[in-house]
Amino acid sequence: MGEWSEYFEDFPEENPANWVNGKFNPALREQLNKEATQQEAANSEINNLIAKAKEARKAKSLERKANAFVVTEDCPQCGLTELKTYKLEQDFYLCECQDCGIYGAGSTHAEALASTCSAIGDGLDWRDEMLD
Repeated sequence: MGEWSEYFEDFPEENPANWVNGKFNPALREQLNKEATQQEAANSEINNLIAKAKEARKAKSLERKANAFVVTEDCPQCGLTELKTYKLEQDFYLCECQDCGIYGAGSTHAEALASTCSAIGDGLDWRDEMLD
């Protein structure tokens, strides 16, 4: 007896890949396989476009933050000198700890710092959003 592939060539009805919903239909199976391959290609292309868009958004956000940097201070949660403050707009300040991830925002630097202090113990981490 030869290889399995030779057996299935001789007896296609014995090949489980030729059955669809309990019926022998190799043409339908071939069509379904082709559609599945096309769907995988389309999904891959969409996922690539989404990844590129996320990367562009992340790069733009990082560039904006680099241009808006104000000061580095002691973090109220972890105590390290890793709390960076950014002035992103005329009346919008953002504080982010680079170590523990706590953050807060406000219309002034004092409000942003107070918002950060009030978030202690809430489990906030700005890095969670950046990873998506």
